[in-house]
Amino acid sequence: MTVNVSDAELAMRAAWEAQRQARPTLVVPLAAFTALLQALRPPEVPWPELLASLCLDDLYLVCGCLAKDPASVQAFEASVSPVIERAVASFGAQAAAEVGQGLRAALLVDHRGRGPLLREYRGQGALRRWLRVVAVREATRLYHAAKREAPADDDALFDSLVGAGDLHAELVRRDAAQLFRRAFAAALAELPARERTALRMHLVDELSIDQIAPVFEVHRATAARWISAARDAVLGKTRQHLMRELGLDSADADSLIRAARSKVDLSLERLLRSGG
Repeated sequence: MTVNVSDAELAMRAAWEAQRQARPTLVVPLAAFTALLQALRPPEVPWPELLASLCLDDLYLVCGCLAKDPASVQAFEASVSPVIERAVASFGAQAAAEVGQGLRAALLVDHRGRGPLLREYRGQGALRRWLRVVAVREATRLYHAAKREAPADDDALFDSLVGAGDLHAELVRRDAAQLFRRAFAAALAELPARERTALRMHLVDELSIDQIAPVFEVHRATAARWISAARDAVLGKTRQHLMRELGLDSADADSLIRAARSKVDLSLERLLRSGG
């Protein structure tokens, strides 16, 4: 379906006008709002379908924050503060204050040199739900970063599986560590976002199932199933990549994957046994 430019402009302006009337205290430039909507639209998706799928009220607020509108920032702070407080509650009062401040800065000012983290919100689902996931992950990362330099996300997840031990020694012997890393990264990229996030939260951020489940508003048993399924999926896809890239036969590939799987299984077993 082809929509001409004037129809697109009319649709975006109507969406902006509806939000402006609903939240008159916020000052969100029309140009900024339409630019945000244009950036979110896949070429093949008609404008009416796109606008119907988005949380426009949340995108309007985010757009105001990115435009540095004081009223938008104030409204966002009121919304995000309870989420941040829950995310940092387990760190102790002093650490919670420092991490909470760092998280606010990441959301509104700069996230690891890539600009405000709010730019990553795409309007698919409520802002508060997106914030719960982001707040738990970022708060945990900031907390650990205060004690040691935090590794990159994919590298940290890879290292949590490989690290030191038999698997690492076997990879070094085969001179295959980098190929294994690339195979793992490719497999990880194929995971759905939900399972990828849950796996990282468990293995990298070292969050318990009781911490992960509320983020996604599911029972702890469901969160455990997600993590287990994500493990199986990423290791299975890594095996496929290894056989293709290294030319390993199935027995050799299975040997490497069993070593990686055992590390995840031990981690899950410890977590479940501890009641986490």
